Amino acid sequence: MWEYLARVFMWWLVSIVKFLAAPFSMIFNPGTEHWSLVETIAITSSGAALGVFIFFHFGEIIFNWLAHHFQTKKRIFNRRNRFFIRIKHKWGFKGLLFVSGLISVPIASMVGAKLYRHNPNALPMLIIAFFCWSVVLSSIAYGLKCLGMAAV
Repeated sequence: MWEYLARVFMWWLVSIVKFLAAPFSMIFNPGTEHWSLVETIAITSSGAALGVFIFFHFGEIIFNWLAHHFQTKKRIFNRRNRFFIRIKHKWGFKGLLFVSGLISVPIASMVGAKLYRHNPNALPMLIIAFFCWSVVLSSIAYGLKCLGMAAV
């Protein structure tokens, strides 16, 4: 029982740090662990939800502290800032949700906290987006395994 919980905890950590690789690593695991599709979805999505919750609130705290202690006199708009502003206005929150599974839990959560912390739906929508990504990535990995296309 404790070994199973320890393995689940380890996969939660992997899901938080490297979400994109977690479902593939779980399903193509060459060890003694054999995770089903439902277990993989449940573990990776719950790990991502935990990570989103932690990093969203942690990011909000960091950005509030930085704004309070290091207020700048004038905002400097350089090429990078203009790029981020253009992306924010063009794609918005839906764009962040769409690419969240590709970038990572900490980055997506902290960007969400920075740009959309006043949106009451930001945190739940990020969690739902990572659940959807978990279903898609786990299904792709499981389908590839069933087709015999295991990673070598």
